[in-house]
Amino acid sequence: MDRLDEESADLDFLEENLKNTEALTEKMTSMLNIFDDRLVRLEASILPIHKSTLTLTKLAENIDRTRNGVLEIIGYFDLVEREEMMIKRGPNENDLESYLNSIGKCKKAIEVLSGMRLKSSEKVIGQLKQLLKAAILKLEDLFRSWLTNRSNSIEPLSYITKNLDIPGIPQGPLQNLATLSSYLSSFGPEIGYNSDFVKVYIEVRSTYLTKSLKTLAQGSISTAEKRSTPVYEKGTCGFNSYTDAILKMFKTEYEIAEKILPSESVMPGYRDTIQIPLDNYVETGRTLTNRIKKNMQTDVFLAFDMMESLNKNVGSFEEVFRLAGKKDSAYNELLYSLRAVALCSFPEFIDEIKNNRAKTMNIPSDGTIHELTITILQHLKRLTDYQETVETMLLTLGDGNWNSSEKDANFSRDKTGRGVSGNVVIQHYFADVLESLSNTLDSRSKSYKKTALTYPDIERKYEKMVKKYNDGYQDTWKPCFSNLMDTTWVRGGSALKALGSNEKSIVKEKFKNFNTEFEETYKVHKSYAIPDPDLRIQVIKDIKIVLMPVYNRFLEKYQQTEFSKNPTKYIRYDPQTLENMVNRLFDGSIY
Repeated sequence: MDRLDEESADLDFLEENLKNTEALTEKMTSMLNIFDDRLVRLEASILPIHKSTLTLTKLAENIDRTRNGVLEIIGYFDLVEREEMMIKRGPNENDLESYLNSIGKCKKAIEVLSGMRLKSSEKVIGQLKQLLKAAILKLEDLFRSWLTNRSNSIEPLSYITKNLDIPGIPQGPLQNLATLSSYLSSFGPEIGYNSDFVKVYIEVRSTYLTKSLKTLAQGSISTAEKRSTPVYEKGTCGFNSYTDAILKMFKTEYEIAEKILPSESVMPGYRDTIQIPLDNYVETGRTLTNRIKKNMQTDVFLAFDMMESLNKNVGSFEEVFRLAGKKDSAYNELLYSLRAVALCSFPEFIDEIKNNRAKTMNIPSDGTIHELTITILQHLKRLTDYQETVETMLLTLGDGNWNSSEKDANFSRDKTGRGVSGNVVIQHYFADVLESLSNTLDSRSKSYKKTALTYPDIERKYEKMVKKYNDGYQDTWKPCFSNLMDTTWVRGGSALKALGSNEKSIVKEKFKNFNTEFEETYKVHKSYAIPDPDLRIQVIKDIKIVLMPVYNRFLEKYQQTEFSKNPTKYIRYDPQTLENMVNRLFDGSIY
């Protein structure tokens, strides 16, 4: 019962506290509602002020920007006065950046003021453009000065004789010129002036090339006109050196143009730079060609010399024209004219033998070799100095077409030259020349009163010439023969039959070297052809006369000695096999 009373008292206490808490809650809710109402009213009062503050802040920023813009624009209006002195004074080569910055300010001022389209700015824009034009002219002067300082003429002959490249412009100055070129190319019609720096480049570098090549151009003419011999000697004309020099200089010039000029200006700039030097080169070639026409029989070898050089360098010239974006008709006309002169020389030479020359030469009273014979043989010998060029010309002319009439031809030939090798066609031409010489001398010899003198010794002269060339050919076999030249080793006054290790090594080396030299020589000479069977037999006979006795003697001496445990490794050929191989030479095959 007591416990129940205690719990009832606790319950009453809790109910009393709950009522007090509810009363406090109601008061707090009432206060919060009042606060919320006041905050709503406060927000309604502050928000317009906040918005006004933001607007005022933006307005202030706009005013500042406008003010700065106005100050900047005002600065543009008096920029001419501030920068005029520096620009008109010109750039300092050691401080180009400051000058370029000054130009940049003027360029930006024009862009800004032109965009505003203000009436008051038109005069300033005009002044700025004039100032920029003056600045560009100053930069062009600097470009010219820098380029000229690096374009002193040279002597190209000193480089080509040492097989050296023509020097260009050093990297430092080259980079400065490229920077200046790039800056100048950035100005266009917007300032009312286009820079002529590319023309400056063309003028300076073209003058450099022309002056550098002038001596070689003059030398090409003088070496042809003032030579010490009546007939042109191979390799004595300066034109070939002129050709090598101009190609080397053009190659270097393109490399320079490519690094200095803007990409769109490289091709036209290079083309116009080389035009005058190229024209001078072609004109020199024309002068020499005209001289050859007037002195055909003495100067035709100059034409062959020039053609060899031009033919060798056709690819190089084509590359020059490709890089320049042009087809040079004058150069092609020079090649055509030179080839035409060379072609005409062959029939003219035969006609000269038949007609004019024989009439003007006196017959020697003592029956010695006629001057005409000497002259003709010397001419034919000189033709062999240009064998490849002469063969090409004769094939172009057509086998036998060098005769003035069909009845003069000594052989039945393909008149177009097709199917005839160069070696054969040159033999045919030589045969016709010698036939014409023989006929002419036979006709002129009838003026002799003594019958014995009516038969000039032409055959003996031809035989000497053939022997000379045959001896020269036999010399090509000397490397084979020299390996068979032997030494007899002696000891104690008698020849050694047993070889020591050193002697054995020498014998092995001699056999080995002979095999190598013979096989290489045989392979090359096997492909040669000698159409004349008698001449072929004679040449083979001359080879065997020397080769076989020497080989047989060497082989007989060492075949039975123990110079090697494996002699077949070194003795590849028995005498009969070697002789059979030599007998198969000059059949034109490669096996």
